[in-house]
Amino acid sequence: MKKLKSQLSLAFICLILGFMITYQYRISYSKTKIVDTRQISDLVKQNEILKKQKEELDLKVREYQSKIDEIEKSVTIGNEAVEKLKNELDNLRVLSGLNDVEGQGIVITISPVDNVKNNYINQVYATDILDIINELNSSGAEAISINEERYIARTQIREAGAYIKINETKFSPQDKFVIKAIGDPSILEGAFKMPGNILEQNADRIAYTIEKSDNIKILKYNKKIDFKYAKPGR
Repeated sequence: MKKLKSQLSLAFICLILGFMITYQYRISYSKTKIVDTRQISDLVKQNEILKKQKEELDLKVREYQSKIDEIEKSVTIGNEAVEKLKNELDNLRVLSGLNDVEGQGIVITISPVDNVKNNYINQVYATDILDIINELNSSGAEAISINEERYIARTQIREAGAYIKINETKFSPQDKFVIKAIGDPSILEGAFKMPGNILEQNADRIAYTIEKSDNIKILKYNKKIDFKYAKPGR
């Protein structure tokens, strides 16, 4: 009897222990499942957030790229405009004599012829030079110099006492004058090949030569230009 009671007690204890172990396992499994479910839920939410942030960043990148494309396009257009303005400015500087230039054209050299018979010394006059300059301009000369003095709109060629003054530089009328002109060599030379041209008219007192050249260099106007009265129009 005692043996049966102790067996029943042991069985009851084992049953209680088994129930407790089973209950504890269920609780642990339930907690693990809850934790795993929460973690998965958090990961899903984080993934959605990251996905949304990526879409926003992609949109920003496209916006910035569009702005960069517009800036690059405007810079290109700006560069073309600047280049065009630079070319126009260079042309104006050439026309105004503010740049050294080179190109094909002709070189005219004139000098006085001595009249030994009458014991008379001829000379070059300012009007002789001006007539040649006018003829060259009429023939399309793009740049002219006289004894390396650049001829521009403000250039004065006149007698000053015993000298000829060109751009404030004095030259003896008994010396030779070298006139360079850049332009079409055939047209420029042709102006002085016509019968009765100005050089031929003065051949009795002025000796001259005309040479074509493919590489004439004319220096820029080297004097200061001041405008006291003329101002840009509005």
